[in-house]
Amino acid sequence: MSCARALAQTLAGTPTAVKYGPMPITVKTPACPLVVSPPPRGTDGQWSIEGQGADIKALCHDTGGNLMGYALTGTAVMEKLALNKVLPALLA
Repeated sequence: MSCARALAQTLAGTPTAVKYGPMPITVKTPACPLVVSPPPRGTDGQWSIEGQGADIKALCHDTGGNLMGYALTGTAVMEKLALNKVLPALLA
């Protein structure tokens, strides 16, 4: 919706930058739901993985400790919205 507003303002004569937030990929399966937001290409980061069984949370942090990407399975997919708020914008 914010992209449409930016376009409308630009067309009305007020140039407005478009900002795209994180766009995670969701795979809906009954056996094991999966949500992935991969880090940007070329990111120098470290993955940390926690959980067990089908409930896994994997986070990728850059060398400065900033969250750059994640992969969630099972019950961990409920953390998607909170993690998206921490991820950097794709286009800003």
